[in-house]
Amino acid sequence: MICQNLLNLTGFAYQPINEQGTLARINTPFCFADGDPVPVYVQSFDNDVHRFFDDGQTVLHFIGRGMNFSSGHKLRFLSNLASKHGASLNAKGVIEILSTDSSSADAFARYISCLVAITHWEMEHQGVDADGSAFATEVAQALLQRYPGKELQLRPEYLGSSGKRHELDFKMEGSGYLAVKPTQQSAAPALYKLVDITNRQTNDGENIVVVIDDRFDKQAAKNTQQVFRSIVSDVIHFSKLVPADSASAAIVH
Repeated sequence: MICQNLLNLTGFAYQPINEQGTLARINTPFCFADGDPVPVYVQSFDNDVHRFFDDGQTVLHFIGRGMNFSSGHKLRFLSNLASKHGASLNAKGVIEILSTDSSSADAFARYISCLVAITHWEMEHQGVDADGSAFATEVAQALLQRYPGKELQLRPEYLGSSGKRHELDFKMEGSGYLAVKPTQQSAAPALYKLVDITNRQTNDGENIVVVIDDRFDKQAAKNTQQVFRSIVSDVIHFSKLVPADSASAAIVH
């Protein structure tokens, strides 16, 4: 009967971890972009409380992709994705959601939705400098704080001279923004993109700003700034963008 083979058909499996039966791993058919399975653990406590969590393996996965989480700000994209699905990223870098018996199915659904959203984020950033993607999130937060109440558009499209459509990171107050790390991996594709955009005559009136991360290597940031200076309207260092005060603004998708 199909019911007897349902778990195998759907790719789900249950693996107990401790003898008490209060901790287990759940295998699912969902994977990250490189084929690694998404981490799903469940733990039971007194008073019928259950916890679905990843044991910090999502953060470890992105570290393996080359992300540098030395700054807590770089975890913000994971924290935001988790909170959108009712989960949280705790101080130890663990994505988790708590529930009671009566709400455990809903909590499990929200936890899985959270991890699937993270895998979609990863797929969207395939071929993109992973650390640079985290930096772009920091630039977005800085823009929102610097220009309170202003609208921040994500991934605005520009048509290049080659006929190819390119996305910048943000657009605010008529200016397009592209976040760049002072590394070859980040700067090279950004340079190609911007040359194609600015070489199209219809883009002559476009104001494009490159924001360079200057926090860790001032000289590399200065050298990278020189590369982009003759191509776009403005090149600024991230340290000049970060405001003293914080504020909020709306993000438009």
